[in-house]
This record gives sequence, C-alpha cells and structure tokens, in this order.
Amino acid sequence: MKERTEQLEKGQDDPGELDKRNEREVAEYLHHHPDFFSRHEALLLQMTLPHPQNGQAISLVERQLSVMREQKQQLREQLQRLTLAARTNEQLMGRFQQMILCLIDSDDLEQAISYIRDALHEDFHADKVELLLFDATERDNRIARDDARLQPLARILEGRRTVCGHLRPEQLALLFGEGSLDIASAVVIPLCEEGSEPCLGLLAIGSIDANRYHPQMGTMFVNHLGAVMNRIFRAHLGA
Repeated sequence: MKERTEQLEKGQDDPGELDKRNEREVAEYLHHHPDFFSRHEALLLQMTLPHPQNGQAISLVERQLSVMREQKQQLREQLQRLTLAARTNEQLMGRFQQMILCLIDSDDLEQAISYIRDALHEDFHADKVELLLFDATERDNRIARDDARLQPLARILEGRRTVCGHLRPEQLALLFGEGSLDIASAVVIPLCEEGSEPCLGLLAIGSIDANRYHPQMGTMFVNHLGAVMNRIFRAHLGA
C-alpha cells in the first residue's frame, strides 16, 4: 500500500495521467493514420459528439458538416471584409491622387498650404491640420530650426519617419496650439528628403477620436504625401 501511495505521489500509474497520456497517443496515431476510419467504418456509426449549441449527441458526420458550414460562413465573411477594404482603398487612392495633382498645380506656397488643409479636412475627415515650416521667413506658420520649443519633437525629426498615435501634451501644444486639448490622436509627418538634408518642417493631422490614429496603422499614403509636399514646398520657397 505504501509503495502504491508513493507511485501515485510521483505521478506513476495515476489514472488521470494515464488517461491524458492515452488520449495523446490516440490523437497522435490518428494524425499519422488519417485513413484509420476508412478501414474501420463501423466505428463511425458508434461515435457521437455533443452538438456545439444544444449539447445533444450527434453523429461524427453531422458534426463534420456543421464545422464545414461554419468554416464556409467564416470564409464568406472574410471575403466580404477583403472586398470592402479593397473598395475603400481604391476610393482613398483616387482622392489621394487628386490631392497630389492639385498640389503639383499650385501657383505658390500659400495656395499649396490652403489646398492641403482643405483636402485633409474635407476628403480625409481630419479634425485639425497644422503645418510648421522651419526658417521660412514671413510665414505665419514658421519656426526657427534651432528653436528650443522643438525639443519635444526632436526624436520625430531625427527619425525622419511618420509617427501615429497619442502624443505628449507638450508635443500637441506646439503642433496644434490652442486646439491641442481637443486632440486625442494624431499623425505627424516630417517633410524630409532621404539622406542628410535637414527637414523642411512638420505636417500634423489631429483627431478628437483616440482610436482614429494608432501606431499599427499603415503609413504608405501619408509618407508619400509628405515626400510630395516636401518637394513642392521647397520649389515654392526656392530651397
């Protein structure tokens, strides 16, 4: 009796452990021998499974059909989501291309800035759009490149990449001014060329929705927008 107790304490011959081990062995065997039931068809008629909704016993064939219907419905829903996403992206691309063309056709910097604000508000439903240009004399939205107020944005400028998500209060205050308290999420696009040339400025797009802009969102469109704006603004400024 003492030996049996010690075995149970060590997990030896424990009925529960044996059942788990046997289940694993059966599952592994069936995995490696998928034709097992074709050679033992009588077993299929004896096997029953609980219905996933009402718990009543159903045959294995009925359960397989139920699983297949569920998988088919999931695939149909996934296809619908992909189709909707494709249509949305197509519409987004159309609006984006129109924006780029209008920027290219702008006569001066004021016109380009005015158009980009209107387009982002109307076509892309931004709640607030602000632009900071560095060392652009006689511009309302200018700021000196060495201005100490830019320190909270130093990492964004050094990274030269679009940043999406929640910004710190001091970053929001510099980018959006008096309306910064209403901004819950934002996109910040550095206007930079590839390489070591200094950035021309920053474009900030804000939303009152905390979930509108987030770090996991795609940035392909806004990166391209930033590159185009950088080229066009430099041309207007003679930079």
